[in-house]
Amino acid sequence: MTDSAAPAFLIAVLVLIALVVLVHRFAAFPTVVRSDAMRPMLEPGDVVLTSRHRRPHRLRRGEILVYRVPDRAEPDLRRVIGLPGERIVVDPDGRITVDGQPLYEPYARRSGSFRGSFAVPRDRVFVLGDQRAGTHDPQAWQQSFVAEGTILGVARLRVFPWPIVDTHVRG
Repeated sequence: MTDSAAPAFLIAVLVLIALVVLVHRFAAFPTVVRSDAMRPMLEPGDVVLTSRHRRPHRLRRGEILVYRVPDRAEPDLRRVIGLPGERIVVDPDGRITVDGQPLYEPYARRSGSFRGSFAVPRDRVFVLGDQRAGTHDPQAWQQSFVAEGTILGVARLRVFPWPIVDTHVRG
């Protein structure tokens, strides 16, 4: 590298570092999947690109939410099932209706072990993992109400392992 190219290279590196820091701070960040709750779409150890969440009213059913959990260092990931103000009903076969309409869930691994009816509070969203077997206790389902203030973002793409995969199931 010549003496005249060194300052240009240094400036380019500093600009790149600044861009990475700005994107991480304001636009997106990587999240490592720590549990098997989102199997088969996401496995423990997968890395997803998470867009920063700035507008709670723009959440859509089926998106994978990344949120803080009290008393845990790592964020959690679960799929948005119910939006604020909706009524969620889980039938004995594990099928879900939202405000009386059946929910299309090709990603879900259902368990017939629990049923119930929930009203989603106005300041929360209702989330569930895709792997629902073994969820027997109705009290555990209360953890499915995620406060808007704990939402970090929405998982958009699985970036590791290859290939890159879109995490949103459209139906």
